[in-house]
Formats: sequence, structure tokens, C-alpha cells
Amino acid sequence: MKSPKQFELLINVGAAIAGIGVIGYIAYAALHKDVDQPCSARYPAATRFSLHNSEGKPLSAIALQARAGLRDLGVIDNASVVRSAGGPAEDVLEVKLRQLPAGADQDAAAHNGIEFRWSPPGMRPATAACLSYSVLLPDKFAFGSGGFLPGVFGGSGGLSRDSAGGLSVSPEWDGDGRPLIAPTAAGSIGRISGNRSALPTGRWIRIEQEVVLNEPGKENGQTSLWVDGALSLDSRRVLLRKDAGETLSGVLVAAGYRGKPPEASSLQLSPFEISWR
Repeated sequence: MKSPKQFELLINVGAAIAGIGVIGYIAYAALHKDVDQPCSARYPAATRFSLHNSEGKPLSAIALQARAGLRDLGVIDNASVVRSAGGPAEDVLEVKLRQLPAGADQDAAAHNGIEFRWSPPGMRPATAACLSYSVLLPDKFAFGSGGFLPGVFGGSGGLSRDSAGGLSVSPEWDGDGRPLIAPTAAGSIGRISGNRSALPTGRWIRIEQEVVLNEPGKENGQTSLWVDGALSLDSRRVLLRKDAGETLSGVLVAAGYRGKPPEASSLQLSPFEISWR
């Protein structure tokens, strides 16, 4: 038979173990709260890329190209602002996923879809950003050998996603339609896989992407991806920069296949929204 002191000791030990469990749960919840919650709920008010002119009318292809900046790929050939039928916005950006004709740009023939950069005023010092938009992949969409969607860019590289010196983090899909994240730094591309579910087709889906730059010299950068509010991918050991002077600059508006399009197709994108800190 246990003595009163032994019984009291057992009660105290049990209480201590329970207390440690509660503290551990609270710590776990605190650490994972931000991961589970889409980034748009945790960042300041977003800045939107408007698809309308000052009169509120949809942008023409030429006006869209002018807003795209100094250089673009495929905007005139493959992009247009169209009325959305039941989408998240009244007007959306439709992208034809077809090969670009050879022209003055020697790299054009190796690309399809579109690619340009949008830098909202005041963003350049940012070291963390949250990008959100919706995408419509047609029913029975051919995923081909994989493709890419709009992401975040920084650094001082050229236009292309794989430019030397460039920094970008873009959502992609593989040959089975499963989501990936492709961080590119100094011309080196790495791909991080997420869950095993393919991106839905035939309906609008919500994409949210968070990018947090690493401390120089440390592999502690972060990239997370949510699809329809569910966390699809989260990596917190990403090396994106070596210099503290490299910051995030804006949205890399790129959509297309990684290789030759398997068939004539298109996709639609809602206006992009980005916030930063």
C-alpha cells in the first residue's frame, strides 16, 4: 500500500506531465498557426494590378503591354482582357498557351504563354511578400510536361525566370498536374514538391503564395503555397539570397508550359494582389 507521501508524489508528477503537454501543445499551435493560415490574412492591405484603364474600360493588348514595363514576352500575341463568366472578377486576363513567333527577341521562339514583371511602388525594400490570385484551367486541361504560374521576383536579373542573377519563386505544376514551387536564384532552379493532389480543372481555384527571404548566409528562407485555402506546400530551409541588399521587387507575371505546348490551350487569371513587409 502506497504511503500518503508517495501518493502525493504521483499526483504531482502526473500534474507536471500534463502541464508539459499543455505547454507543448500551445507552443506547437503558435508555431504552426501562421503556416496553416493563408498569408493574405496576415499581411497588410494588398496592392492590385488593375486590368482597366483610367476610364474603367478593359485594357487593350497594347495598353497591357505598356503597363507591363520595358520588356515582355508574349503579351501582344497571347494576352487579352476578357469578360469573366462567374469568375472572381468582372474582367480577367486570358493567356493563350501557344508558342511565340520568332522575332527581334532571340529567346521568343523558346517560350510560350506570357511573361512580364510588375513592380508596385514602394515594394523594393521588402523581404517578405504574399501574392494571391485565382486561376482557371480548362476542363480536361493537358498538363503536358509541366508549366508555371505567376510568382514573386527580386534581385537584379533579366526578364526570364532563369536569368543569371535573377531571384524568383513561382508556383508550377508537374506532368500530372501536381503543384510545385520553383525557387530560382542566380540562374539555379530548384523545385520543391507539395501534396500529391493535382490542381483542379474546369473551375476557378484560389492561389496564395508567401515568400520570406533568408538571412544572408543562412538557409532559413520560406516559401509556402495554399490552394483554395488549404496548405499545399511549406518549406522553411530555402536559400534565395547571399546579400542583404537583395530584396523582393514585385510580381513575375508568367504563365505557360515548361516545354512545347502539347496542344492548343489557354488559362485565365484574376487580377493579381500582392502585399509585403
